[in-house]
Amino acid sequence: MTKPFMRFLKLTILLLFAGLHTIHGQEAVTDTAIIHRTAMDMRLVRLNFVYTSVGPDGRTPTTLSGAIIMRYSIWTKENHANGLIIYNHPTSCEKNGCPSRDNQLDAEAAIGFTHKYIIVAVDNYGFGITEDHPQAYLNPDVTAQGTIDGLLAAKRLLFLMGYEYENRLLNIGYSQGGHTAMAVQRLVDTRYSDRLKILHTYAGGGPYDIMGIYDEMKETGVTFYPCALPLILSGINETEGLGLSPHDMFRGALADHYEEWILSKDYSSTDINQMILDNVSPDDIVPSDPRDGVRLSAIINPDIMDETTPLGKRMKTYYQKNSLVGTWTPNPETRIYLFHSLSDEVVPAVCTYRMDSFLKQKGADVKTEYVNDWPHTPAAPYFFSQVALQMVRDTNKSTLLDKATDSLRDVTDDIIDVLDNVFQGIGKLFR
Repeated sequence: MTKPFMRFLKLTILLLFAGLHTIHGQEAVTDTAIIHRTAMDMRLVRLNFVYTSVGPDGRTPTTLSGAIIMRYSIWTKENHANGLIIYNHPTSCEKNGCPSRDNQLDAEAAIGFTHKYIIVAVDNYGFGITEDHPQAYLNPDVTAQGTIDGLLAAKRLLFLMGYEYENRLLNIGYSQGGHTAMAVQRLVDTRYSDRLKILHTYAGGGPYDIMGIYDEMKETGVTFYPCALPLILSGINETEGLGLSPHDMFRGALADHYEEWILSKDYSSTDINQMILDNVSPDDIVPSDPRDGVRLSAIINPDIMDETTPLGKRMKTYYQKNSLVGTWTPNPETRIYLFHSLSDEVVPAVCTYRMDSFLKQKGADVKTEYVNDWPHTPAAPYFFSQVALQMVRDTNKSTLLDKATDSLRDVTDDIIDVLDNVFQGIGKLFR
């Protein structure tokens, strides 16, 4: 048989295998997509899957969804994978912004394709198969448990499908994804250290200290990312079962359009921010660069920001509960890279200051990098570029290149991935 025919036969069998919904317990591969990225045929394969985790109460069995993403040559088993990456996605407000629905996969391509890693990216509660529920935004317990359960399910599915990979586990995220990455690190260190070992966690621009954000907002009375606090309050209301109405939490047009703007997941964070700005008084807009801010008093029930009120006191306990600083003993064998821009207008750098200080006090192996002049969104591509460079140093050089018997096309894929500016699209994820 000719080599092209054998390759076609192998591909056909794999497609059939995936289409039959490979099932192990409550895990199943639900569909397979080949995503073409360039005219020179750079390809990623996404295997969507479902698995069992728990709901916001931490007890009720709940079906969640996610994606296993790999380069085409790993999928066809022509190349060996260098390990697994937990990719934690950034803030998303619309249904198609989760890994199982996103057909761009810019960050995933940048960090996984070049280095031949298999990526596991779960949708998080409130997206994918659970999109009819409010997302558990910045709830570290819910998101980390869902991520770990998704990783373990993906590992079982990969085993059943005959995939092998090096024993390297990386954990990566920016913005909300940075918060989730550190929540995952905490959960692994406190409950899964006998089953999982994270080699390196990379977390950038993350709101690790919700109390720090609360303190800054209370001091300034302004937010430059208007959808953030509504998402936080919505997530607390959902996961804690508080039963607050929109008008208990918000004011003005945001309260009136809460279900449409926030719960429908029909709009991006950019859309929601703009709709909020368009529906407040000009006196409540704080002009700034790169984005205008809005006074909290125009969109949030003042009681929520006042600790002397029953509601404000109650909400503060949840801000403290969802903060990640000072709440566990990190594994000193995991190398942690923290990154933050001092010009970040969305997530204050105090979050990383406090996380860095806490980790060092606990003896963690942590390296922290700060940059100037880049707002939140433009800083993201730099973060991922630094992750890519560190991955090169961390990975055994002999596994970075295909063996001499591999095809020239697979070798040049690595070059294409760098030269094709895959980072250009990353910024779209964080606007």
